[in-house]
Amino acid sequence: MFATTHPDLVRRARNVLAQAISGTTRTGYQSAVNSIEKFCTKHKYKLTFPISADTICIWMANNVEGLTFGTIRVYLHGIGTTHVELGLPSPILNSPMVWRMYKGIKRMQGAHVTRKRLPITTEVLDQLEAHQDKQTLSGLSLRAAMWLGTTGLLRSGEFAVRNKDSNVLLRSDLQFIDDNGQQLDGHKAQTHTAYMRLTLRQSKTDPFRQGVDVIVSDHRAVAAMLTYIQAHSTQRASDPLFIAEGGKALDVSTLVAGTQALLVKANIADAAAYLGHSFRRGGATSLHLAGASDSIIRVMGRWRSFAFATYVDTPIAMLVKAGRMLAQTQGKKIVRFVRDDFKPWN
Repeated sequence: MFATTHPDLVRRARNVLAQAISGTTRTGYQSAVNSIEKFCTKHKYKLTFPISADTICIWMANNVEGLTFGTIRVYLHGIGTTHVELGLPSPILNSPMVWRMYKGIKRMQGAHVTRKRLPITTEVLDQLEAHQDKQTLSGLSLRAAMWLGTTGLLRSGEFAVRNKDSNVLLRSDLQFIDDNGQQLDGHKAQTHTAYMRLTLRQSKTDPFRQGVDVIVSDHRAVAAMLTYIQAHSTQRASDPLFIAEGGKALDVSTLVAGTQALLVKANIADAAAYLGHSFRRGGATSLHLAGASDSIIRVMGRWRSFAFATYVDTPIAMLVKAGRMLAQTQGKKIVRFVRDDFKPWN
């Protein structure tokens, strides 16, 4: 991509360029190239770069039933990024036909590929309490993780391991704090904890990897964590915070499977619709139902905008109540304020 006679400068520039995309995103982009390469091999096409827009369109048509339109969109960006980094013109940017093809796939698939995700609210967690395994260390770990995930508005990958390259949350990343802001250890933590402070060493909203502190003060979450920590007295600061059976770090698939099993035991409908992101969604919804302001929800969830509103599930009862408020405007005058004009607008 870089035209220069200085190989060291080229190597340095490529290293800097590589930092623009996280490892997880790059893995997804590589999957896109692997997919189209596999398609070409199967149909005896010769894959060459730059990949033609026609080849991409045929590949997309072949995957209408195999990939969701969301995955195809990610793959398209991956193919485009690969071309940019190779110093080649991007067929994604230069061909309107590719995006028209994508629009056609999206319309064909419609809502059938939209996976329903329900929120794991604090109310749901309360219903699960009677079914939690409080006899084993892995059971206490799952319970504490669930409460932390919801009340901390965490992404599942922030407190459970997503893949082998994921950052593992450690015991040293969690501190118990008293009312004076002092860190507590041992017995004092059991009796004087006001809130927990969780340090995320890597986070989606922390591109500079400076670390992000999450404050969790819900007394049920604190109690669940203290019970788990007390039972896991041999845990070292460098050990994973949450563990599964066998002592290995709790991973996302085990977290989701364990949660869904508890939902089934509690006879909560649509257990399969509660997934990894349900904890973050549930935390935002719980705060909303508790009357927290949008600004507080945004700060607690570490959102940079008010896009969090898409995470909040508003009960029908609240919508009905809001609609009835319209009747309260009957007979009231509307006042228009224009500069110094404060006269009623009839």
